[in-house]
Amino acid sequence: MSFKAVSFNILADAYIKAGRYPTSPPEALEPAGRRARLVEVIAGMEADLYLLQEVERGAFEAIHARLGADRFEALWCPKRGRAEGVALLARRATFQVIDAHPLDFEGDRDGAQVSVVARLRQGDRALAVAGTHLRWQADSTPAEEHLGRLQLLALMNHLDKIAPDEPRIVGGDLNAISQSSVVTAATDRGLRLSCRDQRPWDTCNANRRPRKLDYLLYTPAHLNPTPGRLPRLERDTPMPSLTWPSDHLAVEVDFAWR
Repeated sequence: MSFKAVSFNILADAYIKAGRYPTSPPEALEPAGRRARLVEVIAGMEADLYLLQEVERGAFEAIHARLGADRFEALWCPKRGRAEGVALLARRATFQVIDAHPLDFEGDRDGAQVSVVARLRQGDRALAVAGTHLRWQADSTPAEEHLGRLQLLALMNHLDKIAPDEPRIVGGDLNAISQSSVVTAATDRGLRLSCRDQRPWDTCNANRRPRKLDYLLYTPAHLNPTPGRLPRLERDTPMPSLTWPSDHLAVEVDFAWR
């Protein structure tokens, strides 16, 4: 058995401000056209599991309708006080959804970060899944004070509580590079980078700095990943563009059960 998973920060319309994307043509930022391109890009990935970030209600409804409400079970978890949040969509023909629920991070100064957590079943195999968008802080922030790291640990603790012995996937925009204390906290708890050997692997070039911020982490004892190919990002690569509708690339991985 196998399945395809995607993590994708789709970019909320609310965050598209004048001057923020100087290399993007104006028509690439127009909401209706961008959403139409976004929906088709996501459908074209033909994934079994989507973990999406910066999802506004209208985008969630459009994506779910395009993928098919009869073919995908879906959950949207908005952030408190924000118009956007995270979403999970699971193909019914591939997964049985045992449970799906939001997880708010306690202690977040404005309550603006949230995860979506689910327990899935494929055949006789169970899988715990979490999609998240962690708080950004500078790499120089001490590990014990880094909010993104603390949120990642809280998410891992929650998974340990609800599915202590199940394989897991944690996907999302972690707002952290691979050498950060955030990602190290995940690998110290037994997760691995599914795209570790993928090159190029940068997923974002915000502020003209190509780097990897988006991940699908997994338990290596249970799953074997085959990542998809990513285009090479340069400092001046326009994102969003008329061909790519977000300021992040999507991470696509085919997982096979060991």
